[in-house]
Amino acid sequence: MQSHPGSDSTQYVFFSGKGGVGKSSMAAARAVYEADRGRRTLLVSTDPAGNLGDIFEVPISTDTVTVSPNLQVIQLDADKITDAYKRKMLAPLEEILDELAMESVREQFNGGCTVEIATFDRFTDFLSNTGYDVVVFDTAPTGHTLRLMTLPGEWSDYITKSEQGSGQTCIGPVSQIQESKKKYDAAVQVLRDPQRSTMFLVARPEKTSVFETLRAKAELEKTGITHFELIVNGVFPSDEAGTIFAEQRKNQQRYIETLQESTLPLIQVAMQLGEIKGVETLTRFGNMVFGGQSARVSVRHEETQPFQGFAGPAELDRLLNRAGNRRILAFTGKGGVGKTVAACAMAMETGTRGKTLLITTDPAAHIGQVLDTDVGHLPREISTGVWAANIDQRLAAEAYKTQILDDAKSNGYSDDVLASIQEELESPCTEEIAIFEHFSKYINDPQWEYIVLDTAPTGHTLRLLELPFDYQKQIQMKAQDHPDDASGQSQKQNLETVIEQMKNPAITTFFLVAYPEFTPLHESRRAADDLARVGIQVQGVLLNHVLNRDDCDGEFASARYAMQQYYLHEAAGLFDVPLFAVPLRSTEITGIDQVNALRYSLLPQILNA
Repeated sequence: MQSHPGSDSTQYVFFSGKGGVGKSSMAAARAVYEADRGRRTLLVSTDPAGNLGDIFEVPISTDTVTVSPNLQVIQLDADKITDAYKRKMLAPLEEILDELAMESVREQFNGGCTVEIATFDRFTDFLSNTGYDVVVFDTAPTGHTLRLMTLPGEWSDYITKSEQGSGQTCIGPVSQIQESKKKYDAAVQVLRDPQRSTMFLVARPEKTSVFETLRAKAELEKTGITHFELIVNGVFPSDEAGTIFAEQRKNQQRYIETLQESTLPLIQVAMQLGEIKGVETLTRFGNMVFGGQSARVSVRHEETQPFQGFAGPAELDRLLNRAGNRRILAFTGKGGVGKTVAACAMAMETGTRGKTLLITTDPAAHIGQVLDTDVGHLPREISTGVWAANIDQRLAAEAYKTQILDDAKSNGYSDDVLASIQEELESPCTEEIAIFEHFSKYINDPQWEYIVLDTAPTGHTLRLLELPFDYQKQIQMKAQDHPDDASGQSQKQNLETVIEQMKNPAITTFFLVAYPEFTPLHESRRAADDLARVGIQVQGVLLNHVLNRDDCDGEFASARYAMQQYYLHEAAGLFDVPLFAVPLRSTEITGIDQVNALRYSLLPQILNA
C-alpha cells in the first residue's frame, strides 16, 4: 500500500448493511465524492465477494490502484493476505527452530483460524497512520461486518489471556504477536471515536433489510460505536400509478417511517434507471447522495425480443426430487438477491415430499422474518413436514468448546494438555469452526429426507465450503497424534461424509440466486467458477424479481423492464444450466401464506397435477 507522510487526523467512513442493498455503490460514490474535493482518499473493500472492479470498470487487486486523481482503491484478498501473514510470522522462527519444530509450527498456521486473523490484521493496518485524508471501507454484509468490528477487542483480550497462561495462541507464540495487540487496541479507539469514524448503515425499504439495520446498530453500540447515519436505497418513484411499483412503494414508505423513528440522520436515495458504474456516473451519483444535488442515473436499454429461455416447472421439479434417501438444496449468491425467500419457498414444497429441515449459515439470518414465525437455534416445526433452525454462533461455539473439553477429559489427557486446549478454544476463530461442526451434524442426521440450506452471501459461502478442508487437516493431525482418541476419528469420518455429500450432485443441488442485472449476474458467474474449484457444480439459476411486460406501463417500469430483458439474454450466455424465473410480486413476501403463493407460481403445473 502506498503511504504518505500524514497525521492521525485521517477520517474513516464505513458502509455496512444487508447484502445487495448498494453498500459498494455508496462506498464508491463517497470515495469519489471525497477525492473530487481534493482529499487524498483510499477505498478498501473487506468483502470476500467484492465488486469494486465492476463498479469502477477497471481491475481492482490487492495492490492499490489509482482510479482517479486523489483516489486509490484496494480489494483485500483472504488467500494472498494469509500467505503474506504466514511468511511474516514464520520468518523469525526459521532462524531459531530446527526443521522438525518448524514443521509443527507450519501445520499450526494451516488452520482456518489463520485466515481470519490474517484478514483482520490487514484490516487494522488501515486504521493506523496511512497518510490518507479519508479511508472509506466497503464492508462485507452485516453479519460479517459485526464480526470484523468486534474482533479488535476479542483478539486483544485473547492475547492478554494467552500471555498470562502458556504464552501460546492458535496462531503462534504471544511473543510473535505482542505488537499486534497494540495495533488492535489502537483500532478499538479509532472505531469508537466519533470525531474520526462514521458508520453509514445502508438499507432497502423492506422488512429483512430494515430489521438487520436496526439489529446491526444495536450490536455495534455494544462495542462502543455510536456514530451512525442511515441511507435508504432503492426508493421507488411516486409517479408510477397503475404499475406494480405503485403497490411496492406503499410498502416501502412504512419501512422508511420505521427508520425515521430512530432519529438518526437519514438519506433517501431513489431507485435508478441504470447501474452505478464508471467514475463519471459515480461522480453524479455521489453529488446526488452526499451533496444534495438533483441527478438521476439512467442507461437506456433498447427493448429486445422478450426472453424465451426460461426452464419450465418440470425441470425445477426434477432438481428437487430425491434420487435416494436424501436431497440437499443449497441456495447461494450475492447478498440481497432473495436467497432466503427462495429457500423458504422450496422448503415449503419439499415438506410435502418428505421430512424437511430448513437451516441457515448466514450470521444475519432472516428465515424467521420471511416466514413471520419464531425460528431458533434448534429445529422447530413451522409447517407440516417442515422444521427450521437458525444456527446461533454463540450457542454453537459454547457447545463446541464443551464437547472438545469433555472428549479430551474422557481420553485421559493431562491437566497441562487440557489447560492448553482450553486456552486455544478461547480464540475468536473457534466460532467459525463451531458453526461448521454444528452444520455438519444436521447434514449427517439421517432423519431429514430434505435439507434446504440458506447460505451466507457468496464469499462467505465459499469460506464455509473450503473450511472443511482446512478443518480436516487439523482433525487428521489430532487423530494421528492420538490414535486411540475415538472422538477425533469420529470427527474425521463425519467431516468426510459431509464433504462427499456436498460434492455429489445426486444428493446436493446448488442453486445460484440473482437479479437480472449486471453485478449480481457476473458475481454469480464468478461464484459458479469458485464452486467448481472446490468440486461443486451449480445445477440451476433462479433469476429473481422478473417483471411482466403487462405490469410495466409507466416510464420507470418500462425502463426497468427493458434493462431486465437485456440482462436476461446476457444470463443465457453466462450459464449453461437451467434458468428459472421468479416473478416480482406486488406485495412483500412475508409469512407462510405469501411464501406458498410464490411456491405455487414456480411450480404451477406440478402442484395442480
